Amino acid sequence: MPVKNDRPGAFELSDVFLISYANNEVGQPNRLNIRNLITEFNIYESLTGKFLSGDMVITDATNIIQTLPLTGFERLEFFFRSPNTTVGYDFGVDKGHPMFVYNLTNRQAINPNTQIFQLKFISLEGIRDHQTRVSQAFTGNIEQMVADIAYNYLKTKKNVLVEETKSNHKFVMPRVKPSVAIDQLCKVARSKNFENSGFVFYEDANAFHFKSYEGLFCKSDGTPRDAIAHYTPKVKNITKKDDDGHTTYNLQSVESFKVLNQYDTLKNTAFGAYSSRLITHDLYNKTFNEFDYDYNIEYEKQNHLETNTNGILPFFNYDNGESFGMKHEGMIFLQSETAKVHNTHELPQSKDILQKRISQKLATNSLVLEITIPGFSEVRVGDVVTFTMPSFSRTSQDDKDPKDKYLSGRYLINAARHHVSAINKRHTMVLELVKDSFNKELPEEEYDLFTNNEADDGGLYSTSHMDEYTS
Repeated sequence: MPVKNDRPGAFELSDVFLISYANNEVGQPNRLNIRNLITEFNIYESLTGKFLSGDMVITDATNIIQTLPLTGFERLEFFFRSPNTTVGYDFGVDKGHPMFVYNLTNRQAINPNTQIFQLKFISLEGIRDHQTRVSQAFTGNIEQMVADIAYNYLKTKKNVLVEETKSNHKFVMPRVKPSVAIDQLCKVARSKNFENSGFVFYEDANAFHFKSYEGLFCKSDGTPRDAIAHYTPKVKNITKKDDDGHTTYNLQSVESFKVLNQYDTLKNTAFGAYSSRLITHDLYNKTFNEFDYDYNIEYEKQNHLETNTNGILPFFNYDNGESFGMKHEGMIFLQSETAKVHNTHELPQSKDILQKRISQKLATNSLVLEITIPGFSEVRVGDVVTFTMPSFSRTSQDDKDPKDKYLSGRYLINAARHHVSAINKRHTMVLELVKDSFNKELPEEEYDLFTNNEADDGGLYSTSHMDEYTS
């Protein structure tokens, strides 16, 4: 983060224009600069959200709702970034991509002459997604199918960055929305570079992305991606050695944080993160097959945010010599894999996709943190960062780096919210961080500490006999 700001949370904001679909008296579109009316605004990015979106709170004493007028069919144009950076959010018509205002909500009076309301906006592709359907047969690599849908149905003029996938398939989209078609392709895609399955499709300020989780964690050769920032709760506004203007130190100071979820064993067990059984049937060849998934076995075959065997499921004797990963009947998947559906093109193999995809997604979202930091426009959803969790215990003077040995480490940015306050003249960010592995390996145990470690005095009783006994 080699950048100089006059203070943490500084930002640059251009004029903000609302452009109506209707022309004025001289044949030009009605344009209104609302920069001085903005109280605050937010921009949202998410690995699961697909499209950029945002909202603005407007304090209005000129009744722009009627004078423009605001109808829900306006373009929004502005440029926003952190000072002295090269990357920001360009929603201008010349070099960027305007947003579409689709909702006016929470309108209320402050006094007889002033009102306040909220405008919500989204990228134009988010509107087009609800205006068209994909009814087409696709043949070839899945990443090319996703690109075809993005350019030909979403009509995007933005960059589309795709990760290469394995195999050559044929899919028929039965008149579904572009986002639904892309979702279906994300579920069956397998990375060319990794032994994984399941992709995400999302938009950030730079482009649309079609990537696997491992593609977000690692480069194509398997080496971990560099963390773009190192976040730590620490004292701010101090001078740090070798950090001219202490900008980097302050920008990476965490203002607040909370652990939204550290583990959910019941959810992971119920939905197949730890173990599952897949039953496939082939109507053409009249065959059935079963495939068992064990998290502890599959974990080492994939790349993760942390290295070594630091998965979310420790290996221990749970039930008479069986581990948690051996309880395959907990989640049953049924899948058709009928041959010759598309003659020369076979369907993707569920045994290589379904169980891995579901387990990886659940594991990646098992450990979730939320941190609030000074805003910086070059931080993107899908980036890797590090976070140092305090140890929350008394430490000796010899401990130079007190931290939580399990939760500290590398995280993936799953969602980001840029919040800009015109009143405080400050840009802050709220990041949702996720992690699929611990910084330190969980202990193993060979002794069974669960089986028969409870009272064994339960019996069967008749309620009618109990009624007679108590009457």
